[in-house]
Amino acid sequence: MRITYITAGAGGFYCGACSHDVTLARGLRARGIDVQLIPLYTPLKLDRPEPPGTTQTFFGGVSVYLEQYVPLFRHAPRLLNRLLAARPVLELASRFGITTKPEDLGPLTVSVLLGKHGRQARELADLLDFLAVVPAPDVVSITNSLLSGIAPALKARLGLPIVCTLQGEDSFIQAIPEPHGPRANDLMRSNARSIDLFVSPSETYAARMAKFLDVPADRIRVVRTGIDTACFPTAPARPRTPFTVGYLSRIVREKGLDTLVEALRILVNEHKRDAHLYVAGQVAERAFWSSVRAAVGRAGLSTRFHYCGGPDLAGKLAFLHRCNVFAYPGRTPEPDAVAVLEAMATGLPVVAPRAGAFPEMLALTAGVLVAPNEPADLADALAALMDDPDLANRLGAAGRAAIRKHYSSDTMAEEMASIYSAFKKG
Repeated sequence: MRITYITAGAGGFYCGACSHDVTLARGLRARGIDVQLIPLYTPLKLDRPEPPGTTQTFFGGVSVYLEQYVPLFRHAPRLLNRLLAARPVLELASRFGITTKPEDLGPLTVSVLLGKHGRQARELADLLDFLAVVPAPDVVSITNSLLSGIAPALKARLGLPIVCTLQGEDSFIQAIPEPHGPRANDLMRSNARSIDLFVSPSETYAARMAKFLDVPADRIRVVRTGIDTACFPTAPARPRTPFTVGYLSRIVREKGLDTLVEALRILVNEHKRDAHLYVAGQVAERAFWSSVRAAVGRAGLSTRFHYCGGPDLAGKLAFLHRCNVFAYPGRTPEPDAVAVLEAMATGLPVVAPRAGAFPEMLALTAGVLVAPNEPADLADALAALMDDPDLANRLGAAGRAAIRKHYSSDTMAEEMASIYSAFKKG
């Protein structure tokens, strides 16, 4: 079987969706399935080497932007497009100029969703030309419905089955101001008619996206996000003093790091606990990061707040092994959270909001649910785990075992292979 998997780079940031796509590609290849991974916008930024079968980048981020805002560039020589899509150019642009903030991307999102009728029609034509000359896959898989603008033209030209995973794109669209947010949602609903099957990481998110995309529930299957558990062994021993809370995610407002800082203030200044907060992740919103650092200073927590940068796989594991608890304080309902799964895989107890997929996820694993966006509730949960090491250890051990049962990369790859095989001809 041959699968063409169209994924999307996230600029210069490590990305949970990219990690999901690459982990799936590796798992499918281990089962003898030929996977061609096609990045869009930017090369993938990964904490491990790219898997075999990764192609050049299409819909290069620089060209896509120029086609949107510089009309003359839509008629520029294709050689110039190819030069701007070269990996060094896109990596440089990722470091300095490509934004992924939804409030800045409304017109561009709509244009890409318009497919052959949008300003990036030439990028779509190049992708279709490439797919027409390589060995035909049995299925084209699209990483999320924000890329659904390619589906109608792909279906019309190549007639291939299309599977689309769902990875939090509704929150992105809902953050785009009018009129572009509602227009983008309308286009995604229209494009969804060209997609044969959707795959959701949870039952909760499947129900949400059935409404968002206006598709019947039976066109969405659930395959839980899987991680390579072999990469996340349990820490040999975790020091209890000082008590260390870990946060690992992109540093943007929606991920709620400021809520966690306020919870730390309550924990230290009001509950009189000796606790430290270790933060890892790439700074995607400089103004938000500055406000977080200012709040740390005002609360007198500068010696208890430690920033560890954006780690690779080895750095991530070292980070998780030094923590006593992992906190995810996100503001928006998450369809899944790869960092939470990775933390549980190492035996860390987790605290997460009672929203999105977390009630479903922690019912299958273990952990503590708290009220969303409530620092006092979060502080109370952290204090309880700090005061009861046996409870923390039990939650950590139960979570670790359950990850290997319900959220392993092997399970994810096996279930996705079964879905793809249903479309195989002959």
